[in-house]
Amino acid sequence: MSVMHTLRGWIFYLLLALSILWLTAALLVTWPFMSYERRYEAVCRPWAKFVLRLLRAVCGVQWRETGMKNMPDRPVVVLAKHQSAWDPFWLGARLKHPPCFIYKKSLNWIPCLGWALASMNMMAIDRSRGRQAFEQFMRRGPEFEKRGWWVTLFPEGTRVPLGEHVRWKTGGARFACAMGLPILPVAHNAGRCWPKNSVAKIPGTIDVVVGPLIETRGRDPHEVTAEVEAWIEAHVR
Repeated sequence: MSVMHTLRGWIFYLLLALSILWLTAALLVTWPFMSYERRYEAVCRPWAKFVLRLLRAVCGVQWRETGMKNMPDRPVVVLAKHQSAWDPFWLGARLKHPPCFIYKKSLNWIPCLGWALASMNMMAIDRSRGRQAFEQFMRRGPEFEKRGWWVTLFPEGTRVPLGEHVRWKTGGARFACAMGLPILPVAHNAGRCWPKNSVAKIPGTIDVVVGPLIETRGRDPHEVTAEVEAWIEAHVR
């Protein structure tokens, strides 16, 4: 990666940090008198779109979408590939309904960004609690689906560099099967432009493919996870 790619990456991160200050202030100011849904559409979604545009302007990273018509107007569980920090920005900006991310509770302690996350009351999970964390997810998940939010998970559990593979977790499929909700799979190759743990951003086009719904009612979660994994990995390749 060239020095220019790294320099552009630092410029992007500086502007991103400034935008997070604005995001945090806007969310905290509107917290007392706006619903979570209104605050998401008025603050969070525009901010996510801004970050994508900023990345394109500063680093030359664009994206191309396929299958957007597969997004329905009914509740679903979103299972997405996780290659870089780019993924949540695209999901936050482009999913038809607000995504409810399942994330590590420790992120709430990050100044500004953590406060913004906490103010949206999404599902912060303490992974060290194991079974209790999963039970919390299963208990709170239906609340968000009833409000029109799409529970959104990364089954790999961590960012996985392009070309590498880890065992997929079944929590998202188990929730979808228990609720009888279809799964909306999202595949992409963001790692080629925004590599894991890299300041440098490589100019290029990220391909995003939104797949057809995968039904779960009456099915085994492991079977569903395998189907989602096979579809996503095939499109990533």
